[in-house]
Amino acid sequence: MSIATGDRDLEELETVKFMASALFDVSAEKIGRLRTAFEKNGVFYNDISDLYESIKRTAINRNDLSALYPGVARKIFVAFTSNVRFYGSINTDVMLAFLKRITENEGEKIDAMIIGRTGKTFIERVEDGKKMESIQYLSFEADEPTKDEMQVFLDRVALYDEVHVFYPSFVNVFSQKVVSIDITHTAERIPTLPQPEEEEEIDYIFEPELKKIISFFETRVRYLLFQRVALESELARTAARLFAMNRAQDRAGEEIVKVRNIIRKDTESFNDLRLLESFAALQKWKT
Repeated sequence: MSIATGDRDLEELETVKFMASALFDVSAEKIGRLRTAFEKNGVFYNDISDLYESIKRTAINRNDLSALYPGVARKIFVAFTSNVRFYGSINTDVMLAFLKRITENEGEKIDAMIIGRTGKTFIERVEDGKKMESIQYLSFEADEPTKDEMQVFLDRVALYDEVHVFYPSFVNVFSQKVVSIDITHTAERIPTLPQPEEEEEIDYIFEPELKKIISFFETRVRYLLFQRVALESELARTAARLFAMNRAQDRAGEEIVKVRNIIRKDTESFNDLRLLESFAALQKWKT
């Protein structure tokens, strides 16, 4: 490595480290805001999700879902990825889980949708993805969808009675995992869990009628649950970026030390050669 080449490499590595540091700082600030928002209404989202499932189960028992879902159940799998990169392997993990589940349900009639440009790029490069026909694509303007963009998605999946979303879930700052959730809570088309013999089942009266309540949940509550998915996905991706940029800073720092050592050794060798040339010239002049 020449000294000039080493200087260029050193400059590039320092630029990379600066960019990684800037993204790390931005992610650190953003993760605080997202985590606060995520934890603020956690109990509410869990309760509304459980209520949705309970109402659906009651409707299944009473056969009140037939008007909403005539015929064979329609199911769609949705991979929720980002538009931009620098999130580590989290988008790839989402796509792998998405393809694996589709393969496991190969005999069923299942539609598929990919949200985000990274997911679309991934599916175009793998053989399993190339075999998938009529896959739907959707891309938001930014990685955090607006209310209007979320409504566009919900309109696209409104006719499906099962909408399974695969997305990155936040565990902690150092760990994220891919999970899937059916935001319609109709995956289990079975009667309610059997009650103990000593307990008498309560037959509730709904006001307004159950079908109208179901219709409300199919619109507004789906929106709330997908909003929760979008928030947790952005939190998990931001945590993944924070960790990835921290590692990038460390690797860049290590490479900078290596390049500086090489430059120092090359400089010392160059100076030694110049010194030898000077001695050789002096010796020749004396003779």
